[in-house]
Amino acid sequence: MAVVIIESGMQFGAYAEEQVFRLEKSRQYTKTLMSNGIKSCEFILRRGSKLFFVEAKASCPKQITADTPEEKKEKYDEYIQDIVLKMRHSLTLYSNILFQRYETEGISETLRQTDMSALEIVLVLVIKEAEKEWLIPFQDKFRRELKEEIRIWKSSLIVMNEATARAKHFIV
Repeated sequence: MAVVIIESGMQFGAYAEEQVFRLEKSRQYTKTLMSNGIKSCEFILRRGSKLFFVEAKASCPKQITADTPEEKKEKYDEYIQDIVLKMRHSLTLYSNILFQRYETEGISETLRQTDMSALEIVLVLVIKEAEKEWLIPFQDKFRRELKEEIRIWKSSLIVMNEATARAKHFIV
C-alpha cells in the first residue's frame, strides 16, 4: 500500500508503507510527548541506504540583514530554533524507540532493524515557498545550529524548496 503525506501544501510520496514512519502522527509522540513541549519532524523515510528526517514548511521568513528590525530578527531566530528542536527531538525520540524505551507500534521492520550502522542520516527541510537564493544561506544557518547533531550522528542536512523536492522525488 502506498503512503502519501500531505504537509504544508505539498504532497509527499507515494512511498511504500514499510519505508515511512509518521513520527509526528505516531502514538509514541502524540500520547505524552507532544503535550510536554517535545517537537517532531513530519516523518522519517528510508530510501536505500539513507534515512531521511523530513520537516515541511509552507514558507520561511526573508533573510535578515544588518538593518533588519529587531522584531523580525527575533521571529527569524524563533523560526530557526523551532525547526532545530524538531530535528533534535526527532533524532532522540526515534533512537529511543529503537532502544525500546517507547513502543515500536507503527514502525515497520525496515525502520526497526537493530543494525542501522550503514545508513546515512539526512536531515531534510522542505520549504514550499522559499526562493532559490534563500536556500544556501538558510542551509548554512541550519548547519551551524545543528553542527553538534551532525557530528554526533554523522549526518548531513539539506534545505530545499518545492521545485527541488519535486526533482529529488520527495513530492509529487
